[in-house]
Amino acid sequence: MKKRILALLLAMLMVLPIVSCASDQTPSGNDTTNAQGNETADPSQTTPAETEPEYKPDLPEVKYDGEQLVILNRGPDASTYKEVCIYAEEPTGDLVNDSVYRRNKIIEEKYGIEIVSVVKDNVSDAIQISAQSQTDEYDIAFPQMRLISSLSTSGYLYNLHDLNYVDFEKPYWDSNFNEDLTIHGKLYAMVSDISVMNLIYTRGIIFNRDLAEKNNLEDPYTLVKNNEWTLDKMIEMAAAVSNDLNGDQVYDDLDQYGVLTESSNYVYFIASCGIDLIKQDADGNLTVGFNNEKSINIIEKWRALYTDQTHAIDYSDLGNTAGAATIGSKWLYGRQIFANGQILFLQNGASQFKELVEFEMKDEYGILPQPKYDSEQERYYHLPDESSTVLVIPSTNDDYDRIAILVEDLAYYSNQTVLPAYYENVIKIRQSKVPEVAEMLDIIKNSMIYHLGLVYSIDVASTIITAASSGNIASSFKGGEKRLNKLLTNLGQKLEELP
Repeated sequence: MKKRILALLLAMLMVLPIVSCASDQTPSGNDTTNAQGNETADPSQTTPAETEPEYKPDLPEVKYDGEQLVILNRGPDASTYKEVCIYAEEPTGDLVNDSVYRRNKIIEEKYGIEIVSVVKDNVSDAIQISAQSQTDEYDIAFPQMRLISSLSTSGYLYNLHDLNYVDFEKPYWDSNFNEDLTIHGKLYAMVSDISVMNLIYTRGIIFNRDLAEKNNLEDPYTLVKNNEWTLDKMIEMAAAVSNDLNGDQVYDDLDQYGVLTESSNYVYFIASCGIDLIKQDADGNLTVGFNNEKSINIIEKWRALYTDQTHAIDYSDLGNTAGAATIGSKWLYGRQIFANGQILFLQNGASQFKELVEFEMKDEYGILPQPKYDSEQERYYHLPDESSTVLVIPSTNDDYDRIAILVEDLAYYSNQTVLPAYYENVIKIRQSKVPEVAEMLDIIKNSMIYHLGLVYSIDVASTIITAASSGNIASSFKGGEKRLNKLLTNLGQKLEELP
């Protein structure tokens, strides 16, 4: 679904405060930290833009006389995957804080409610405890995507397709999630613009533009615009970059490479080439979708590059280096050597830009979508991190119409404030006027996909990673397929029996 976020961004930057929205770092390589900006506006100004988009929700005019909307979330002080786009106590001058404060005030004043944030590091456990004790503590919650399985199959979550007033085709909801995760008419979680964590943690391809030019390579932005940004093209470019910088005839963390890798990359590249990791037929039956020649071909191509130690270096190779010991993390050290100009391509998100600024990267850099399989592929595909959060409604609630109205409008106003603020923050941190950054983010956001394994603990990734690591791809796929299909059959049966 086209969401016209880029056009929205350009319009909203004229009327909205510039804010930031980021998150924290995790061992998967998707680290983010809160980003600070220098510009702010009066956060008490809650009047939306005079020209409202055509997709503004048509909701009843109601007041709730001081009732609370209680939102359970991980909060900005969580140990990992901080949730910074849900609640703000007061204006502080921090850009993301003040943007969230403004959005929440709009909703509070419009409906006569109070938005209350309840912070728990383990949101999933809190939902379970509340459900088992039959206490109506939380109106909505934001657990991590990978923890939804037990909550939904235990009956602790409400089927969102039973809600009135919400329209999952509106651009502030991710219609891809709705399409990919609706099984037997059941949908127990949803992605919206209320939290942009799924965008923050979605991997694109960060690249060094100057390094590409120095190696006489084509400009990747131009390749995207010309529909030539493909798997073979990225591999070709990565294989063209190799430099023994210190001349010691040993390739290590002090040299220059085409790509910095990690084992999970294979999963994201298979998905980006349009392969359904898990398939669902018209009757809701679920089966493995990646066991085919195309997937094997993709792995073989990347594996040939990844095992070439003159053109690729893995995060695991950095673990025992002096540089990683000094900085305290092989993941951070990987980003540091990228910032040093030693890497052409790095699979990660735009949230890493802040680290590159902190590491004082001098080269021109940017972000690209994951490559297509070939130019015949109609669209791009991007997987979010499984630990990003999703919106759920506990099944212990007793007023779903009220929650639906508030959530629909909260998602809409998030689309008008928090989302364009995140785009602007990425561009602001990047300290560049290159317009392609926003264009690439627009492509990534509009091409999100969500395979069932992310939500329902069907561990597709380990099968793919094991196959790629061992080189016995076909046999590993065959062995994993039987196990995974059994899990998928059981899952489908459980979901079909739920209300």
